[in-house]
Amino acid sequence: MPPANEQADVVVIGAGIAGLVAALELLEHQRHVTLLDRCRPEEVGGLAREAFGGMFMVDSPQQRRSGINDSYELALDDWLRIAEFDDDDVWPRRWAEQYVARARDDVVKWLIERGVWFFPLVNWAERGMYGDGNSVPRFHLAWGCGQGLVDAIWDKLQEHTPHLDVHFDTRVTELVEDDDGAITGVRLEDGGEIEANATVIAAGGIGGNLDLIRKEWPADLGSPPEHLLMGSHYYADGALHDEAKRHGGNVTHIDRMWNYADAVRHPKPRRPLHGVKLIPPRSGVMLDPDGRRYGPIPVMPTFDARYALERMCEDERKYSWLVCNYKIARRELDVSGSEHNPHIREKRLGRFLASVVLGKPALVDYFVKHCPDFVAADSLEDLARKMSAVTEDGALDPQLMESEIKRYDDNLARGKGLWNDDQIRRIAQYRNWRGDRLRTSKFQRINDPKAGPLIAIRLQPMARKSLGGIQTDLQSRVLREDGEPIPGLYAAGEAAGFGGGGMHGKRSLEGTFLGGCVFSARLAAQAIAGEGELIQSHNGDVPAVATETET
Repeated sequence: MPPANEQADVVVIGAGIAGLVAALELLEHQRHVTLLDRCRPEEVGGLAREAFGGMFMVDSPQQRRSGINDSYELALDDWLRIAEFDDDDVWPRRWAEQYVARARDDVVKWLIERGVWFFPLVNWAERGMYGDGNSVPRFHLAWGCGQGLVDAIWDKLQEHTPHLDVHFDTRVTELVEDDDGAITGVRLEDGGEIEANATVIAAGGIGGNLDLIRKEWPADLGSPPEHLLMGSHYYADGALHDEAKRHGGNVTHIDRMWNYADAVRHPKPRRPLHGVKLIPPRSGVMLDPDGRRYGPIPVMPTFDARYALERMCEDERKYSWLVCNYKIARRELDVSGSEHNPHIREKRLGRFLASVVLGKPALVDYFVKHCPDFVAADSLEDLARKMSAVTEDGALDPQLMESEIKRYDDNLARGKGLWNDDQIRRIAQYRNWRGDRLRTSKFQRINDPKAGPLIAIRLQPMARKSLGGIQTDLQSRVLREDGEPIPGLYAAGEAAGFGGGGMHGKRSLEGTFLGGCVFSARLAAQAIAGEGELIQSHNGDVPAVATETET
């Protein structure tokens, strides 16, 4: 714990990736930083430590080497189409323009210079059910996952320890305001105070507060789920959003969230309602609780996460089934995050390459054995019985499920020239991209005795990321409702809706969350250090990316 009263150049609230980056950038500008977090030392990095570690990058060397023609104009067009900004979303749109233009150099190049390495092959996330997502692959995966990203920044921070004070197990309860309305520091849970010339809120979003998630649940998704898993950091409770608002800060778009429909209960939970986001097998068939296949457009969460959630939430029971087999799951099942990707997390290149070629049988076996939302059986009849035991609601119709699986399998069995199924066409698109070919089964039937056993996975909604937050200008200064900045107060990362109080709009292109944390944190630190005008000057026309970045 810090002393009862302390002074600092800058207080940074939150030791997630946004807080760590803000602290490092400030230290590199010769500022003294006090970093505060409620977590324990081994939890430093927050949700980023558990993340997969993907970064959205435009016109990167990796893309060029793979023959991908990308540009600022194309990427921004994709972003704006997905975001569906309202007319008054002035700051979110400005942040989006800046992030798309500068992500490669001001985010990824900066990370590379501090020891982070990215895979040469680019992944293609969020293509959109109607081709309205990422037009080209842009998801660049960090070697070491999110943990490697956090460790690299944390190691760099250790080079500045004479000017860095870090206090874990420390909770900020209030912002301190002087008579002129400026924020002059923070008050702690134990009654102590820290005076500072500037304060940065980097305490995450609201995903750890499920009551608040339900209260602000998006209206177009119907009633909030009674059963909702938590995939966020448990200290991301929105308390500092309220505190910023109490001092006049404008908090916007809290009902915009990036929740997932492809989660299961954690096999070995470390906190209440602990969920795991899967990357579900794309060759499996998605069914509603009754056993009916989603249609006429099939649901494939790997194409469009928001669309999958919308379809799941059409039913008040708000869960789905994915039915596949062992051969499919071994090739295609994955988990988004560092915990269940040890070969990437621990940087075991040989074992990682082997898993790409051979699949992940150990991962499938682990989840079938330990996760209560996985069941396996040798026949559809037995599978249906085990599925019904998981939900205990009597909803599943075994005959309906069997007929849906048979119809899909029969379509595949007719041969390539007679395929007439949108999911099969999408699988073909996956196999056309070299980054997905090895990880996508070659048009595998489900009820195939040679590919068994059959596997069913109950997928549920999980709270994850906040798309709205504390509104900021392009220097990450917290704004009042009248648009004026609050002196001395800044916000970065998810707390700021990753910039501007909602730079993603209503949906996200993926890979933009960690990058948004890095970008907004750097802008906050540069503004505090007196160099913010270098980025603020781009308020008007945003230039296309021009500089070369080698990784």
